[in-house]
Amino acid sequence: MGDKVQGIPASPGIVVGPAFVARWPRLDVHHATVTPDQVDVEIARFHDAREQAKQRTLELRDQVESRLGDVQAKIFDPQLMMLDDPDLVEGTLTYITDSYLTAERAFSLRVLEFRSQWLDATHARVMDRVADLNDVQARVLATLIDLPGPDILHTPPDEPVILVAKELTPSRMVELDRDRVLGVATDAGTRTSHASILARSLGIPCVVGLGDLSQRVDNGVEMILDGERGRVVIRPSESEKHWFHDRDVQAREMVRALDALASLEPVTRDGTRIGLYANLELPADAKGAVAVNADGVGLFRTEFLVVGKTAVPDEQEQYEAFRRVLDIVAPRPVTIRTFDLGGDKFPLFLPPIAEENPFLGWRGIRIYGMMPELFHNQVRAILRAAAHGPVRVLVPMVNTVDEVRAVRRVMEQARHELEREGVEHGECPLGVMLETPASVAIAEVLGQHVDFFSLGTNDLIQYMLAVDRGNAQLSPFFDLYHPALLRYIRVAVEGAGQLGRPLCVCGEAAADALGATLLIGLGVRSLSCAPSAIPAQKKLIRSLDIEYVERLAGELLTAQTSREIREHLIEALGERLDPAILDADASLSHPG
Repeated sequence: MGDKVQGIPASPGIVVGPAFVARWPRLDVHHATVTPDQVDVEIARFHDAREQAKQRTLELRDQVESRLGDVQAKIFDPQLMMLDDPDLVEGTLTYITDSYLTAERAFSLRVLEFRSQWLDATHARVMDRVADLNDVQARVLATLIDLPGPDILHTPPDEPVILVAKELTPSRMVELDRDRVLGVATDAGTRTSHASILARSLGIPCVVGLGDLSQRVDNGVEMILDGERGRVVIRPSESEKHWFHDRDVQAREMVRALDALASLEPVTRDGTRIGLYANLELPADAKGAVAVNADGVGLFRTEFLVVGKTAVPDEQEQYEAFRRVLDIVAPRPVTIRTFDLGGDKFPLFLPPIAEENPFLGWRGIRIYGMMPELFHNQVRAILRAAAHGPVRVLVPMVNTVDEVRAVRRVMEQARHELEREGVEHGECPLGVMLETPASVAIAEVLGQHVDFFSLGTNDLIQYMLAVDRGNAQLSPFFDLYHPALLRYIRVAVEGAGQLGRPLCVCGEAAADALGATLLIGLGVRSLSCAPSAIPAQKKLIRSLDIEYVERLAGELLTAQTSREIREHLIEALGERLDPAILDADASLSHPG
């Protein structure tokens, strides 16, 4: 049996192949000085190397824009700004003029100072900044000392490989040859890092946050990489390889079979219709939602608008992005979630905040008070977009009625401004995310001040169980079937139902076969998941009947363990659901 290593799923897909441990060239530069009369030469060398690095970065940006789109291309904007950063540039020049250091030594020392300051900040956004800085350093030194490129790009293996590295910078990710790299596994990283975003856009299976994997494997060691579950298996047994291969084949066959379901209605066997909506990360995802005949967009994440940004996104840019989605999806509704920043999503324009636990700090709606223009710009853009189709506003991390009232005031102010300016705009229902225990507990109170709810199971589990969902080592404790979750969901459904407020579940549970069955049994009538998951959920819904799953969920509310809940679900639904659905879900607990 192989050695399993749990990481963070960054880009889906299952691949099997030999490991190739990337040995990036060391960026250490020996101490060297020049005579005073050579200072001007070193300054010129530095400026020339910086300009060449900017040109190469612009070329990469253009390549990414042509392949993947303008959103992904913006990932390289911070690197361009670093190359013109006065502190970085002037600090390097000072080392040259005052200490008579060579250009490469002066630049390396200044970069080292930057890196040390950022790592001391212990902030969630540091990893992306350090990765960008590493890219910039390598690009400048490539000119100054003829730095060699990474061996994965210049020494192709004999066969396609799974690339293993300590980290992968954005430029190295986009330069990978898709025919030679089956997947990527890195020691560090988060799902929201620039490299992870690019991996998903490029369709490269990727697992990050694997600890010391690059020290544990050698070139040629066979591995399985499961980007869906965030798992790597080192030296897998034949049975494990067959099992993962079969699951991959079944998944592909299931996708082909489910294509025929796209036009069918998500109606249970006894005639109850379940709303099926799409979660979108980028405007381009809207076409996928329409292709599977989603009822609309249940969650349009807007954080893509701040990727690579050093300033608050302007209103027009946001309006155009929202219009692109509405032009595709309307007349079906689009639910736009306002910026859910903080935690592991901290753009460069936000002031640095020292936080021991960013997920319990400045997150979601709390950021809006720190930077009012951030929320104000977005509300204006959303109201303008609402003139072109049905739009709903969804606010994250709300815990109190006072926060809802503050949001209402901003919406009213923005509406009055647009009226005075004669700018076309529309009305938007207001909803809040139920994703903390506090918001669920007072759902019936919040419901008096909002028009709808969206239940986010991912964060609710995180806060309910005190488990950091970005920590790969804690993944066994991130329990979708914990008895407490069922009871929280029932409270939320009852709270929403008392006031007649629609409730949609948009977290991971909505895309999980057993989880969705539980949700429907607990009274949820709207689910929102990735467009790719909608056909499977349609097939699931059409195989259920409400009376049975409601009785089943009622029985499970008294269960004492998640294992009991899961086993009872599988046993009860085994004869009713497609085996392929249950088999795919069962992979979560496959013992290997």
